[in-house]
Amino acid sequence: MIALRESIWVMWITMSPIYTFTLALLVVAGLLALLRGGPWERAVWAILALAWAVSTVAPFDYRSPAWGAIGADIFVFLFLLYGALRARMIWLPIAGGFQFLVLATHFVFATNDGLRQWAYISAYYVWNIALIGTLCAASLLKNQKRPL
Repeated sequence: MIALRESIWVMWITMSPIYTFTLALLVVAGLLALLRGGPWERAVWAILALAWAVSTVAPFDYRSPAWGAIGADIFVFLFLLYGALRARMIWLPIAGGFQFLVLATHFVFATNDGLRQWAYISAYYVWNIALIGTLCAASLLKNQKRPL
């Protein structure tokens, strides 16, 4: 048990600050979704957490596109698109727009070998933070529907 705690601590210390911040924000979003959110907030958080887990375990060598993360992010986008069309909640199209920007960042990196790694990672996390922030706001302002 002590070895497990030590390995988690080492993993936490070695994470980049933007990764750590985004992960902490995802945990806060999960708490807000569970405590204050409705079914769509909880479902979106579960999908985001699943995509995060897939992106974490998918192989990535920093020289080629992270196809596992791209696949997970496509799934998140399709789920948000479905939610925007089905639930008619105002925050779902906004979250879908941010997820589209995440996908655009992936595809720019996949098609441009000259793109620097820091630019790719920075843009990727900026859009993810915006997406998770939208989920946090939706959980705090639950049941806000789009005008017909």
